[in-house]
Amino acid sequence: MVEEVEVDGTVVVGLGGIGAAAALALADRGETVVGLDPRPAGHAEGSSHGHTRLVRLAYFEDPAYVPMTVRAWRLWQELERRSGEHLLTACGVLALAPTGDPARLVPATIEAAHRYGLQVDRLGAAAIRERYPAVTVPNDWEGALEREAGFVDPEATVRTLHRLAREAGADLRAETALAIEYGERPVVVTGGTRYHPRRVVITAGPWAPELLGERLPLTVTRKVVAHFSPLDPDGLGPDRLPGFVAGAGGALHYGFPLLPGDGVKIARHDGGAPTTPASVDRTVHPEEVDALRAALARLIPSAAGDLLTAYTCLYTMSPDGDFLLGPLPWAPSCIVATGCSGHAFKFVPLLGEVLADLALGTRPPVDIDFLSPARFA
Repeated sequence: MVEEVEVDGTVVVGLGGIGAAAALALADRGETVVGLDPRPAGHAEGSSHGHTRLVRLAYFEDPAYVPMTVRAWRLWQELERRSGEHLLTACGVLALAPTGDPARLVPATIEAAHRYGLQVDRLGAAAIRERYPAVTVPNDWEGALEREAGFVDPEATVRTLHRLAREAGADLRAETALAIEYGERPVVVTGGTRYHPRRVVITAGPWAPELLGERLPLTVTRKVVAHFSPLDPDGLGPDRLPGFVAGAGGALHYGFPLLPGDGVKIARHDGGAPTTPASVDRTVHPEEVDALRAALARLIPSAAGDLLTAYTCLYTMSPDGDFLLGPLPWAPSCIVATGCSGHAFKFVPLLGEVLADLALGTRPPVDIDFLSPARFA
C-alpha cells in the first residue's frame, strides 16, 4: 500500500554535497525539510566522494563565477567554524600551461583575478621550478598561482552537512526517488510513499536526467581518478606543493599534493565516455592508469610511482559546461542544481544557500541568472 504524505515544506531529492547543503540551509531557516537519498553520506557511486576537491577563486572557465567563488570561500570557513571539522586546506592552486596555449588557462585565470581584485602571481617556467622544485615544466610553460585557494574533503563535508542538517531539524531518509510528478504542487514518488511537498529541490547528480524526464540536455560521463605512491616524497606535501590544474595538448588534468594514505591524486577533467549510473563501467583499465601516470610524470616525475588506487567518478554535463541552477521552466515550484559539469563541489555551501533562497522566494546573494535552466528549456 502506497502512503500519501503531506510535507508542509520542501523535499530535497539527492543528498550529496549540494543536496545536503540545501537541506541544512533550509532547515536553518525553519523550513520543514525531508531529504531523500538511498545511499549513505560519502558513497562512491556519484560525484561527491574521495578526499579532495579543488577550491579556486580566479575562475578561468568564466569570470561570472568569481563572485560565487569568493562567497563560497568564506562560507567554507564558516562551515568549519560551525562544525568544528577540518574541511578546507588552503595550500594554493597553480594553473600550468604552455605559453600561448589556445585554451588560455593561465591568461584567463589572471584576467578573472584582475577583474575582481584577486591576488594571483604570474610565474615563468624558471620561477615555477625554483618555487616548486618537484614541478618540472618546460621552458616555454607559464603558471598562475592563486594563494587564496586549495582543496576541501568532499566525504568529510557530506558527513558534516548531514549531521548539521539533522541537528537543525531536517528529516533525512534512505529512500529512492523513483519519479517526480510535476504540477502546481509536485509529487515525489518513492517505493512506498508519495510525498506532496510545497517545493522540491532536485540535486540528484547523475540520477537527475531520468528524474527530469530528459527535458534538459544533460549527459553523464565517466571519469577516472588515480592515486600514486611517490618515488620521492620530498617537496610533495601541501606545505610545499599546491593543488594544480594543467592544460596541454588539448587535455586538462588536475591534481593534489601528497596526503597521508592518499598518495598524489591526478585525474583528467575533460573527455570521458557517456554513460548512466546503472550502466557505467566501474573497472579502471590498465591503459587508463598508464595515461594518468604519464601525465603526472610529465609534471611531477617524483610523484609518479606505483598505483595506490583508482576509481571512477561521474560528471553530469551541460552542453556549455555551466551549471543549471534555478526553477524548472515547466514547474517553477521545483528548483534544480544539475549539469554541474565536474566543477561544482567548490561551491557547495554557496549552492545550498542559493537553493534555499530560490525555494523560499528570496533573492540569492550572487547573480545566477546566467545559469538558469531556461536557457535550454
